[in-house]
Amino acid sequence: MKPIHHGPRADDYALLGLLGLVFGTTYLFISLGLQTIPPITLAALRALGGAVALLVLTVAFGHEIPRDRRSWRAFTLLGFFGGALPFTLMSYAQQRIESSLASILITSMPLFTLALAHAFTDDRASPRKVAGVLIGFAGILLLLGPAALAGKSSSLVGQVLYLGVALCYAVMGILIRRLGAGSGTALSRTACSNGMATLMLVPLAFLLEQPFAVAPSLNSIIGVLGLGLISSTLGQFLVFRLNASAGPNFTSANNYMGPPVGIMWGVLLLGEEISWLRIAAMLVIFTGIAFATTRTGVMRLAR
Repeated sequence: MKPIHHGPRADDYALLGLLGLVFGTTYLFISLGLQTIPPITLAALRALGGAVALLVLTVAFGHEIPRDRRSWRAFTLLGFFGGALPFTLMSYAQQRIESSLASILITSMPLFTLALAHAFTDDRASPRKVAGVLIGFAGILLLLGPAALAGKSSSLVGQVLYLGVALCYAVMGILIRRLGAGSGTALSRTACSNGMATLMLVPLAFLLEQPFAVAPSLNSIIGVLGLGLISSTLGQFLVFRLNASAGPNFTSANNYMGPPVGIMWGVLLLGEEISWLRIAAMLVIFTGIAFATTRTGVMRLAR
């Protein structure tokens, strides 16, 4: 008789902690990469590094690459909304705002998902969900308000761009719900989607920038390697592993771990300052997400 497994194991909790650390470090890697690498080139290198490494893992674990047209249409959409567009927006945004602020703004993604799900799927919004979304967006206004009132247009644009990143990931989630994510395993689908993002970003980088003229610093090289191998590859592999062993709801708890990690690295390594207003705004956003997703499952942040 097989032993009955009750809930996540100790190693699942350890991997969840590692996943929160990985995703929370993404914003540090972007800031390092942008020190000497143009934004679109950085986004292209991130997608390329992730695609190559994920493809290697896909082949190593014996996962088949889908070949049907329907799957590749899905990979194209996911590559755009889950890779090419948000990676580019992140790079441009973090030229204007600190990595710690970016890590807080991305938490708005589940709020956009709830709103879009009500409009475009059969997941209708209950009064509780609506209240949660309103609470969450009140937290976002706490973040945007000081820059708007002080006339800091660059900071305000950067924050709005990061809200665009969150919206992209929410759109990706709705597309998966309506159209599917393609055939194959989660690992092979992620590899193929990153491949499509690479095919979009690399030509754009050569069209608008001069990648071969870039002389990256050591910090920027660390940033690129971190984005490609740690944020994209290790992060997605951990998501794949935890979803299989402990389920998506357990994996979604990394939502609440990423922002504190991003704030920590920004303060310790980049000399960024964090205000109590930002901490308060983050807690308000978390409260809205928790309130809106109670009894429906917490939605995971995509990177």
